[in-house]
Amino acid sequence: MSSRSIHRWLVVIATFVLWVGTAHAGRKRVVVLDFDGPKAEKFHEDVVKLLKKNHTVVSTEKWNAAAEEMDAGKVTEKNVKKLAKKLKLDGVITGKVDKRRDEYIIKLKLRSGTTGEILGNTIQTKADGPRIDGQAARDIKEELVAQIDELESNRSGGGDDEEGGDSKGEDADGKGKKSGFGRKDDDEDKKKKEDEEKKAKKDKEDEEKRKKKEEEALATKGDGDGDGDGDGEKKKKKKKKKKVAEEEEEGGEVSEEPSEEEDSGDAAARLSPSQRAIDAVVGLSFTRRNLAFQFAADLGKQPPGYRQPIPVTGGIVDLTIYPLAFSHKKKKDILQGIGLNVLYDQVLVINSRKRYLDGMGTAQTADLTTKENRWLVGGVFRYPLTQGVKGIVVGGGLSYGKQTFSIAQALPNMEPTDIPNVAYSMVTPSAFVNFPVTEKIILNLDAGFHAILNTGDIQSRTQYGAATVAGFSVDFGGDYMITKAIFARASVRYQSISFSFKGDPMSQTHTRDTDPEQDVTGAKDVYFGGAVTVGYVY
Repeated sequence: MSSRSIHRWLVVIATFVLWVGTAHAGRKRVVVLDFDGPKAEKFHEDVVKLLKKNHTVVSTEKWNAAAEEMDAGKVTEKNVKKLAKKLKLDGVITGKVDKRRDEYIIKLKLRSGTTGEILGNTIQTKADGPRIDGQAARDIKEELVAQIDELESNRSGGGDDEEGGDSKGEDADGKGKKSGFGRKDDDEDKKKKEDEEKKAKKDKEDEEKRKKKEEEALATKGDGDGDGDGDGEKKKKKKKKKKVAEEEEEGGEVSEEPSEEEDSGDAAARLSPSQRAIDAVVGLSFTRRNLAFQFAADLGKQPPGYRQPIPVTGGIVDLTIYPLAFSHKKKKDILQGIGLNVLYDQVLVINSRKRYLDGMGTAQTADLTTKENRWLVGGVFRYPLTQGVKGIVVGGGLSYGKQTFSIAQALPNMEPTDIPNVAYSMVTPSAFVNFPVTEKIILNLDAGFHAILNTGDIQSRTQYGAATVAGFSVDFGGDYMITKAIFARASVRYQSISFSFKGDPMSQTHTRDTDPEQDVTGAKDVYFGGAVTVGYVY
């Protein structure tokens, strides 16, 4: 072979080696951290595939393992710089995905491995489906890949392995290889330095936790003092501003994780009337009954009716459950508004009195055993007009229930009491509104119409016979949130059931005197009272 040919081949080989070295040196070592948002995993996977065509992508598992080891899980300028140096990364990519109607908005940020700083502007693109293709892929190639190409190398030299391990100082698992006689000493110095940094960081965190507990104690004390509630809120806001300022001073992104105040707000919203899964109360009820008849003015033996001079006390339990709301998902789902309501109200002590004449013609007063209770079970549906802690809720229900009032039917002289027992069976469609005035005060209004299916003895032929019967009830009250999950509820209740007797000639509508005319035409059974209860929400 001639010297000219040898020279020509040497030039070709040198050119090839130079080209390979330049291309190899142009590949950067980057990591793509886990994305946040809907379909984040799919978009993360596509970005990694796209970047691998031009650069070396280190797995997020290596990053997470190193972050856990060095206690540097938060993405800040300081932490990125520290981890990138350990893993010999030139760049770190973070991403967030938002969904707007049928489109996905992808936002990417690139941080320098040498400084930890964010480089350039946020790269934003959109995709029609949960994949990066078409225009989205072109946007990332033109902007993100171009920014990565300009990254400053964060390695002392050498190439890359397939997953991103450095050929001179790191194997595929990110573990350092021995190189030179002084490597052991260097490793010991490095470990000692890392241990000192961890200890200093732990001391700082312990101090911050101590200060946090003191601030929370002051805030709690302020909440209990009434006027101090505002001071507690001011301290929380001041603390949040301080936290944001510290993150900005470090050069990192302001954390997108919900703060303590935001967590508290979310918890309060989850327990508001629009999202709660359980609403349960137990306490005391108070009821005053008044049964009055409509009759002819010239009727000699008038129906006595029934009137309680003071309300009687009862025990009440009221439970509403929304089974599909237990997950407390923020996503609005109409099915979360379907629930079940159960109520039971039992009068504890009640004795009725009536005057009568004994066998000697002396006026006496008899104590008559009396019982009174009501219960219902039914479905409810709520619909929040607005969301959040102060979200207004409207809704309706359909329930089946019974309400009874029974009294001893004979006096001690064996004469009839002349006060009919009632045992109402009813179907009640209702509507309600929950109106939060503040985060702690909620007003409640509930109105229902009673379709009476049965009334008990009052419509028997020995009493007043068949009748047209209808009723309604209105409940109005309010809740005061003592804690996030415990509240006090007070309410007033008015219920009216009206009778229009059809005039059975064999019933007491006619037989209370000797004339053949109908004397008793109707009656109204009114219950007025309320309840004072303590409740629990979830």
